[in-house]
Amino acid sequence: MDAEWLWAGTYTGDRGDGNGVYLLRRRGDGALEDPVLVAGADDPSFLAVHPRRETLYAVGENDPGTVSAYAEETDGLLLTGTRELPAEPCHLAVAPDGSALLVACYAGGAVAAVPLAEDGSFAGEPSVVHVRGGGPDADRQAGPHPHAVAWAPDGTVLAADLGADLIRTFRYSGGELWPVTEIPVPAGYGPRHLAIHPSGRVLVVCELAPRLLVLTPGPSYAELAVSAESPATAGDPGPGALGAGIAVGAGGAHVYTTTRGPDVVTVHRVPPDRGALEPVTDVPTGGAWPRDLHVDGPWLHVANERGGGVTTFHLGPDGVPVPRGTAAPVPTPVCVIGVPGFT
Repeated sequence: MDAEWLWAGTYTGDRGDGNGVYLLRRRGDGALEDPVLVAGADDPSFLAVHPRRETLYAVGENDPGTVSAYAEETDGLLLTGTRELPAEPCHLAVAPDGSALLVACYAGGAVAAVPLAEDGSFAGEPSVVHVRGGGPDADRQAGPHPHAVAWAPDGTVLAADLGADLIRTFRYSGGELWPVTEIPVPAGYGPRHLAIHPSGRVLVVCELAPRLLVLTPGPSYAELAVSAESPATAGDPGPGALGAGIAVGAGGAHVYTTTRGPDVVTVHRVPPDRGALEPVTDVPTGGAWPRDLHVDGPWLHVANERGGGVTTFHLGPDGVPVPRGTAAPVPTPVCVIGVPGFT
């Protein structure tokens, strides 16, 4: 198999030992080579890549928050622009046509959209929508906390609000973001990250309750409804477990989630009847406090925030992750994504 390149985002300063954005090479046998620092940055905890251009975007999870754009070059990354945002931006999603970049601002209680130019650079100022709400967990849900964003197939903007137990929908048009609907999830679940399955359903991993939700769209994705739920782990995760990341496997037959506490990646089978997902088995991530994960064909990579670096697994026909190679010693990694077209 050909080599693959990966970007890794880290926590820096008071939050971790990272120094910015790192580049990793995965060899054809699955082994990860040592990471190379390619851009110094403060808390670039989530990354995204433009779908057509060699541009990388990185949040600065601080107060005030920032999002930066970098041009990919053969010897690293060149900063091309930065925009200021509400506090603690933590997730990004680029429009499929490359026209805008969505940002979830956790502590700022806001969702933003930044218009993009044809070359992937920033083309204007962010359109920011501040939201309201809360939930029953006094420590974690005293206010709204958007934690993830996504573009639905019909162009609807989706945002998982951990603090308000909502999936929020928005419309983006003419450089402006407009709120449309609020879809409730069970109280106290704390929806954290979401993924869109090839079937069109929206899958949501929750943080405060170790559950995995399935939402089915109505005539549009602004009319989602929770249609099924299942455990986020195959075994008992124990007290204090926190859901983290979610990724859909190649072809959509399996879905993968990470859970902090038991520090596992769980493989879920997607049933043909479009019901609740079925947790199959839990596999140790090989590190501590797993956050983001990235699936690329037969490979799965996990960012272990509190130790263990970035670990790699091979996915066989049964979808179960099998450890492969040694972990890449990325300091305090919290995000890992593929690098399309990088040579």
